[in-house]
Amino acid sequence: MSKRYGFFVTSAVNAKFSVYKPEERLQQTLDTIKSIKARCPDAFICLTDCSVPGLDKKTIKKLTADVDRFVDFSTDETVQWIQKNIEHQDTVKNLTELLVAQGFFEMALAEDFYAGCDRVFKVSGRYTLTERFRTTDYENDIVGDKYVVSKRMLSQFPPGLTGTDMQHMLRVYSFGTNRIPEFIDILQKMTEYMRSRTDAGAYIDIEHLWHMFLPKEHTVLFDRTGVAGHIAPNGIHIEN
Repeated sequence: MSKRYGFFVTSAVNAKFSVYKPEERLQQTLDTIKSIKARCPDAFICLTDCSVPGLDKKTIKKLTADVDRFVDFSTDETVQWIQKNIEHQDTVKNLTELLVAQGFFEMALAEDFYAGCDRVFKVSGRYTLTERFRTTDYENDIVGDKYVVSKRMLSQFPPGLTGTDMQHMLRVYSFGTNRIPEFIDILQKMTEYMRSRTDAGAYIDIEHLWHMFLPKEHTVLFDRTGVAGHIAPNGIHIEN
């Protein structure tokens, strides 16, 4: 029986920290969606945007033309508070991404967005899937319903700062849709841990959090997840 896949694309067309203008970020996210359609034509695609201020109707229409569900987080009170009150770039990005992911998957679970889908992939908007991304790589007993992330990388920070010396790049990650309730709990624990560290004047980001909190016995590492794009703060090109 053939597998069906869901995708969760995160977007912030109007970003607080970016070298790209909103119209450029819009086109980059459209390219993300186009690449998903090319690599997985039957995908069920959900898109979120957490722009503050929010998007106008014309932009939303363009952004959502080829997606199945759109969830607008621009009016979320906590997202707005983070954007307006925190000036540290990484803290804004990481806290917002954690809160959006948790809120989205709670909604996806309640409304059964991914009914009929075996696995859900998170793809960061503005990055495109490359020829290295193949859904067949996930269709074996080793992967099963496990979490799949990029291989571990040595941290650029001293362990005392983050609490761990390893991290995962997270432009693409995935897991079996049956794990959505478990993943929501993990996101909650990661958010609480991040807040406790920032309140204490320490630092942590989602790349290090994933290494700390994903259940290693249920996690598979890929050397390449098949994604490419440009980092928003400085425009440097990366490929994983």
